[in-house]
Amino acid sequence: MAGHMMMFGGVLLYPTETFNQPSFWAFRDLVPSENFLGWLMLLIGCLRIIGLVINGARKNVTPQIRQFSAGIGCVIWTGISYGFASSDVVSTWLAIYPLFAVGELVNIHRAARDQGGRDGTTR
Repeated sequence: MAGHMMMFGGVLLYPTETFNQPSFWAFRDLVPSENFLGWLMLLIGCLRIIGLVINGARKNVTPQIRQFSAGIGCVIWTGISYGFASSDVVSTWLAIYPLFAVGELVNIHRAARDQGGRDGTTR
């Protein structure tokens, strides 16, 4: 999910005006600018990668990093889905971004389960 977020941000930073496309029209009212959203998504995606590296390098797993990261991701993918839905353009976004938001909820659940352990005890 971090890779998707970084790539989405990278595409928004291309010189072509993405927000001029009909499916992105609602985004102009939701975020300050295309560059702002591009840099934000790129930054958050990079921070998520760093969090996963820290999580993997530590002997004691740090599920709180994964929970927080997935929570931010869920908010972002829900916002992206809302932006596309607000454009009234039906496209492949409908099969992608809402599922990303649901996937982030699954990630939150899995990290919470790791934090509590399967038997309810703390690891």
